Amino acid sequence: MSSVAQRFSRAARTYERGAGLHRHVAARLVGMMPDPVKFGDGRILEVGCGTGVLTEKLRERYPGAPLCVMDMAEGMVSCVRERWGEAPGMDYVVGDVRTCEFTSMVDLIVSSSALHWAMPLDQTLARLRRWLNSEGVFCAALMIDGTLGELHGLRRQVIPGKTPVGRLPAGEEVLAAVQSAGFAGVCSEVETIQAHYRSADDFFRTIHAQGLTAGSVSRAPRPLNRKELTRLMNEYDLSFRDEKGGVLASFVVLYVTAVAPSVGSRQ
Repeated sequence: MSSVAQRFSRAARTYERGAGLHRHVAARLVGMMPDPVKFGDGRILEVGCGTGVLTEKLRERYPGAPLCVMDMAEGMVSCVRERWGEAPGMDYVVGDVRTCEFTSMVDLIVSSSALHWAMPLDQTLARLRRWLNSEGVFCAALMIDGTLGELHGLRRQVIPGKTPVGRLPAGEEVLAAVQSAGFAGVCSEVETIQAHYRSADDFFRTIHAQGLTAGSVSRAPRPLNRKELTRLMNEYDLSFRDEKGGVLASFVVLYVTAVAPSVGSRQ
């Protein structure tokens, strides 16, 4: 299991802490999905199900549609299975979308706050495109470059020798990957969300509890020591205090929808 998958598995029981952001993103994404009356009982694949924030909304919007949920973190899939168990139409897959085998064709692929972990994104999206039936729909929300910009900028300033080696993809990189994967009818929106936390300590604990400190986006070759982490938190409290007496953190979300062209159509 990859380090990211391990981190998210360990975070499964604490992921709901501060999950209001994910609920907001999932709710907005669902509003961009096909009309349930027209969609009927088409088959749905959710990639990166987490603890089931989007899953719940999918079950409400498409109650008669078969739904397969997938996540690379076994702990996350277990959380979803515990809630819905052997409910009719539910299926569960523990697997990395970049490498797992998925032989069933589906009519709708959805993903909320997950695909930014599935790099290289162009290869991942090409795989998803192959799993969609003709005229099937792809709907996703991804965190993009600029997310946690306050934290990353302050970290470069305060502890310049321990800067994370990776970054989230830029919006134009995501859209280019969607196009190169063979999708058509691409539409996108960008939203910047200002999330409130009681303090820098609350903010740091929340993103850690959600597994967001995993991967090259947040981790440097050498980890921060306790003294450096304390200094960073203190500086964050001073630099990004909001009117409520807590602190703010920015999340930049790209919402994208696209379709798989019908057989024989020209893109």
